[in-house]
Amino acid sequence: MEHVSTVLSRTMAALPPPVEGSVLADRIRAFPTTLGDLTRLFAAEESLENPDTVTAISSLRMTPAGTLEVPGEGRFSFTDWSRRQCATLVGLRWDRWFENCSAEDRADELNRRFTRAQGTIRLRTARSRQVEPGTDGVLRAMVSPGYSAIADSEVAGLVETVLSPFDSELKIIRSDMTERSTSYVVAVGKPYRIGGPGEVGDVWGGLLIRNSGVGFASLMMTLHLTRLLCRNGMVAPLIDAVVLRRRHRGFDAGKLRGVLAERLRGLPGRLREGADLLLRSRERRIDATPEVVIRRVLDQANLPQRLTPAIVEAYAEEPDPTAFGISQAMTLAAQRLTPEDRLDLERAASQYLAN
Repeated sequence: MEHVSTVLSRTMAALPPPVEGSVLADRIRAFPTTLGDLTRLFAAEESLENPDTVTAISSLRMTPAGTLEVPGEGRFSFTDWSRRQCATLVGLRWDRWFENCSAEDRADELNRRFTRAQGTIRLRTARSRQVEPGTDGVLRAMVSPGYSAIADSEVAGLVETVLSPFDSELKIIRSDMTERSTSYVVAVGKPYRIGGPGEVGDVWGGLLIRNSGVGFASLMMTLHLTRLLCRNGMVAPLIDAVVLRRRHRGFDAGKLRGVLAERLRGLPGRLREGADLLLRSRERRIDATPEVVIRRVLDQANLPQRLTPAIVEAYAEEPDPTAFGISQAMTLAAQRLTPEDRLDLERAASQYLAN
């Protein structure tokens, strides 16, 4: 069996070489293999964040250079996500509305809308390791005044405290950091085999954590299974696989620690139960063509049908007319999506097996 750290190292080695001094270069040099490493990486990123600013929307100004001028703070460049939030705030579709506009016309239009707007907005900004000329950093998010971010380093520290009785190493199976969210899977215990050879293979149980400090999604923790044979994973196929879900309206570490410890009681047994359900899914033959079943699963999960061709293509790589085969195709296709879409598709595969 190939060790997960070996798989991760080879994956990172296959990526294009990063530009020296870039954030990507820093992250690859410090690629986390344990939860402790990941916590330190989160803390390093958070050290660049500025204190949040709550200001009147009418006081904001867009510059012809495409930056947002914040009173008393400076000028900040947008990320794709904060630009999308800004467009929603002023009521337009950015690319379509400004398709044939000059930079000056775009700034004038946005400033007219800012001036007429009422209410306040919370701005989340950060300093950049590579500062663009004429800017003071990056605008990470435009969220409601009552929004209260839950720091990734605090969440990871909480998880480490609660999971350490189960496993002292707490290896990271996978991790992703994007402009919209962070997500990672913490392994619990050692891989184990369910079924015989050629059935499901070795499975590593763990906990998946997804968080967002920019208003994309709530904090979520859920049981997770990684099938090492093809290195794909999914939310454990259990009705109550979600361990914790919290909106960003305050962070009481003590209270959340108690809730998490209670919900993770009997964790190894619950993970094995999910793995057993995965094995039994090989006995459930599908009642229609794979494409029909896939479309049905996507519809039930409220996911777009545009994902169907990619899943059908993944199914053709290892056709298996069972519920297991469908879920395997979905989790394989999910590896080729963004981290946010990947989690949605993995959850859909899990719900399909659980039901």
